[in-house]
Amino acid sequence: MDMDQVLEPKLVNKLTELLGILSKKDALTIFLLSKEGLKAEADTPQKIGLTRKQYYTRLKQLVNNGLIDKYGDVYQHTTLGALLHQKYILELLGHVRNAKQMEMVDTLKRTKQFSEDDIANFVGKVAGTSLVSSTLPRIKVTWSYEDMISTVIDGIQLCKNEIFLASRFANDVIVNNISQKASAGLHIKVISDFDMVLSRLVSVKEKLEALNKNAIERLNVLGNVWYPMPENIGRKFMHIPYCAIVLDGKEAGIEIIDKNEPDKFKGAIFIKDEIFAAQIRKIFNSWWESAEDDDLMKLQNRVLDKSS
Repeated sequence: MDMDQVLEPKLVNKLTELLGILSKKDALTIFLLSKEGLKAEADTPQKIGLTRKQYYTRLKQLVNNGLIDKYGDVYQHTTLGALLHQKYILELLGHVRNAKQMEMVDTLKRTKQFSEDDIANFVGKVAGTSLVSSTLPRIKVTWSYEDMISTVIDGIQLCKNEIFLASRFANDVIVNNISQKASAGLHIKVISDFDMVLSRLVSVKEKLEALNKNAIERLNVLGNVWYPMPENIGRKFMHIPYCAIVLDGKEAGIEIIDKNEPDKFKGAIFIKDEIFAAQIRKIFNSWWESAEDDDLMKLQNRVLDKSS
């Protein structure tokens, strides 16, 4: 990530907001307890040592910033929250525990009597980490639809084995790139949003001069961006809460949703990390199991019925 991306105003503001929330002891307490699931009960504030005002104020901030959410009767980490907890909070806590050893490292550096490799080996033994190589994931955040499309296409073009895509938007360039990868033999699954497909079909129907006995075929050709469907692309339909993509099990991206305007594209976050990719793949698999694979014909028939 270059300096211009690091200093992108929106990204800096969002990071400042997240760090600001987690810097508060009561908010951090709620965030840490949400790892295993924090019961949404009337006496929860008392149980964790907070006043009701403290509890509900911080709870709202954590939810609004996408770090935790309510699942049934418990608050748990979102995907972003789980990533921050696993990759940063736990690692930082480990470093804090080893603060004395870190001071020793700084002392060793100042003496200039030990090489960087010697110091790195020492750190590895006392802190379980290394100063030479970093295991932190590569993260990119996009705040425009165009940048998101460009990032997705770049990832698809580098993909060698498998692609899993769930999308609320139709983009011909992405479709063409995925179709090319399918022709090259990659394993591909696509989940398309019901509303997006229906909207496209209705739009095409309105442009047709007349619907006749070949109407379904014409709707297929003009309204289905995947027509004709490559043989090794699996496709299903469902109401998708947010876009997601997993590339080769090593990189994944998810859409950032604005709860005030959920139908509009707000942004997306892409992370090169196998743990994160596995989490998104798990979510994708659950969607795939609940999605239906024969609804395109039903949607076409609904469009045709409206014309009769």
